[in-house]
Amino acid sequence: MADRGTAKEIRFNALEQGNPSFQSFGLWAHPRDRAVDYTKLSYWTEYAQLLERGLFDNLFLADVYGFPDVFRGNADGALRNGSQAPSLDPSVLLAGMAGATSNLCFTMTGSATYERPYSFARRLSTLDHMADGRIGWNIVTSYLESGARAMGLDGLIPHDRRYDMADEFLEGVYRLWEQSWGEGALVKDKETRVYADPSKIERIDLEGEFHRFHAIHATEPSPQRTPLLFQAGGSSRGRLFAATHAEGIYLNGTTIEIVRDKIATMTKELEAVGRSRDSVKFFAGVSVFVDETDELARATYDDYLRWSSLEGLLSTMSGIMGIDLSQYPLDEPIVYAENDANRSAMEMFTRNNAWTLRQVLEEKALCGTNMALVGSPTHVADELIRWMDETDLDGFNIARIVAHETYEKFIDLVVPILQERGRYKTEYAPGTFREKLFGISRIPETHTAGTYRR
Repeated sequence: MADRGTAKEIRFNALEQGNPSFQSFGLWAHPRDRAVDYTKLSYWTEYAQLLERGLFDNLFLADVYGFPDVFRGNADGALRNGSQAPSLDPSVLLAGMAGATSNLCFTMTGSATYERPYSFARRLSTLDHMADGRIGWNIVTSYLESGARAMGLDGLIPHDRRYDMADEFLEGVYRLWEQSWGEGALVKDKETRVYADPSKIERIDLEGEFHRFHAIHATEPSPQRTPLLFQAGGSSRGRLFAATHAEGIYLNGTTIEIVRDKIATMTKELEAVGRSRDSVKFFAGVSVFVDETDELARATYDDYLRWSSLEGLLSTMSGIMGIDLSQYPLDEPIVYAENDANRSAMEMFTRNNAWTLRQVLEEKALCGTNMALVGSPTHVADELIRWMDETDLDGFNIARIVAHETYEKFIDLVVPILQERGRYKTEYAPGTFREKLFGISRIPETHTAGTYRR
């Protein structure tokens, strides 16, 4: 274990999506679960206030266009079980939660495949203003075939091509955020009646292969200008994209060795594009089942398992991987089949682990692509610290199992132990999301976005 004086402070993101069941499929029906109220603002504001009580860094809202409809050739299983369907627009939820909190940060998922740079940049700047600089963006290229059809396409744009589009999309929003309004452009002088100095404001002209616009950024510079940037690319093209753009990288792995290797690989990718390891924070997905003793925690897990939906799990996993799992024999390993869906998930369940369908059913019903921790508060704290110290992680994405019981138990039982051991903060650092996470107010000039600053 790392020496306490040099050990990293653990960071926590709450991993969530605006739907009844995200990674614990079918648990919306559990008697103590509150996710049936996910369409009410009070559900989300109470959620955010609970996380802030636990000093969580960030509420990360995943999102996807379309419904999982690969399993048995339709979306019935996902809809019947509330498994990542139906869903809310994450951007609409953030302003309300930001108004109910003071320090918790929020990351919304936004698609660089289906959004437009001008309108998206305006939306994120508006949110960053409303949240006093506490906004992040999880950059995705979208992987569901049904999402492509919903957006008017005949099918998915090829995998690597979507990342080419995303690179150009990011050039557009970076230039709007960092270049359009120069330093000192905002005057706000009532004496001279000058609100903004036009000589310091520039129209951005983007003539790209995928995007074209000519515009001044619609919104005056927000506290961060560029929101904190997250990404989870696991394919070779996705890793290059993450190394170029991400300040936070989400990854999944069921063993310490897998996570350690992923971080080592990404560190090499960062160095290849001229960035350092310290410019990025790595977060691994984890599902926590904690109670006062190991026996009670196992009983909690078993109780939850009785409410899980195998159909919901298979519907969602089929959509993510782009293969119909209803066609697989129970005890044969799932075979890697390259397609244009989520290649990192495909890698995880095939090349990295060689899972059989039975293993998926038995071990992933409550945690999806996350690792699972089941045990007493001391056991969970020990394991989180061990994973931190043996993998070079910076923190974890903790997924909701039962709303809001998952976080209530974690905050009341595990957080105090981590604080006693000096591995978790006892108060928030001041400032914006980037200041809280990196101690800097603006995205650095060593980042691609920073090169557009004038």
